[in-house]
Amino acid sequence: MIKKLKHRFIWINLSILLTIFFAIFSSTYYLMYQSGKVQAIKVMEQIAQNEGIIMRTPFKDFNGPLKKNPLPINQTLMRSSFTLLLDSSNHLIKTISNMPEETNLSNPEQLVEQVLSSDKDTGIISFNDLKLRYLTHVRPNGSKLIVFLDRSTELATLSQLIVVLVAIGGVSIVILTIISYYLANWAIKPIALAWEKQQQFVADASHELKTPLTVIQTTTDILLSNKDHTIRSEQKWMDYIQSETERMSKLVSDLLYLTKLDNNESLIKSSSFNLSESMMNVILPFESLIFESGKELQMNIEPDLMYTGEEARLQQVVVILLDNALKHAPIQTKIEINLHRIGAIYQLEISNEGEGIPSEHLHKIFERFYRVDSSRARETGGYGLGLAIAKSIIDQHQGKISVTSTVNGLTTFRVTLPTKPIHKRFKLY
Repeated sequence: MIKKLKHRFIWINLSILLTIFFAIFSSTYYLMYQSGKVQAIKVMEQIAQNEGIIMRTPFKDFNGPLKKNPLPINQTLMRSSFTLLLDSSNHLIKTISNMPEETNLSNPEQLVEQVLSSDKDTGIISFNDLKLRYLTHVRPNGSKLIVFLDRSTELATLSQLIVVLVAIGGVSIVILTIISYYLANWAIKPIALAWEKQQQFVADASHELKTPLTVIQTTTDILLSNKDHTIRSEQKWMDYIQSETERMSKLVSDLLYLTKLDNNESLIKSSSFNLSESMMNVILPFESLIFESGKELQMNIEPDLMYTGEEARLQQVVVILLDNALKHAPIQTKIEINLHRIGAIYQLEISNEGEGIPSEHLHKIFERFYRVDSSRARETGGYGLGLAIAKSIIDQHQGKISVTSTVNGLTTFRVTLPTKPIHKRFKLY
């Protein structure tokens, strides 16, 4: 799919560029052709006015006084011309040639016949291997002057122009194809990454749901095989079903919440609150759990820090990070919580001693379903969504979350929040 999308992107890009190039080149050719035509007609008008004799002076308009020609006259074109003088009965009287002596102008009567039969004052005609333009001028006494101009220079110029345009077009197509290829890779990269994450997300979600469903199905089969037993006698199996159902329900809820965050459906319900007191209200219930697990809790929270955001979501972040620290901190170690204002930000740090996180896992720790040690998933009861949810919540508050860790040492999750968050994604209440 991604490869087809990239090829389509390149093809569309090249099609648009080729259309633009074709329009530019066609317009250039047309303008050059029209310019040559206008120049040729002006030269023939001057030659006709001067009755076939080349002159450098301004020429008279056929029906008016002397005026300056708005276009410069090409003297080379004037020397590539010849004129046929006809009487009022259209009989050839005289030929005035400015062409080279070797030019074949035999049988000019045939040329006159072709011009008169065309019923046009100007046009293009072929004669004795010559490509000519002509202009017919009727004199006051009824006689005619037919001026012919050799188109060799004009056609040579147009041929050279075509060669240049084709060469430029060919080189441009090659260059643009290369550029389009790299642009396609650059443009498709986010889509490919999103597609890969979506595929991985579906695979991980399916895998995580498969385990509880398998447990429920197996347990249900056991219960159905003992239809005569009472619920009390099969309490163990019922507890398994309930436990797996609760875990699966939590997984589905987390997935739905993450989907809302991805679709920007879950905007922050912002209000001003005391961040210090809010954090204390979350941390204190954990104090007994930490003590009972044989660990020590140390808090250092700066008082009366006011913040504008969604209090419940930020409390959820603290719960996720504290729960994570509690699960991974060994007995007789310390869990430390610090909250301070540093310049224009609030900084929350939750640290614990333990096995630590290897460096190769640090950049993936906030990905969905990612666990450093997947074998401990059943032991801790987690799906690897907690840190992903925490990051999404902090992102919506225009903050940042990061982790530093030393193997068999200290692991610290650090959250920074702007003291004056941007409200464009907030619903103010």
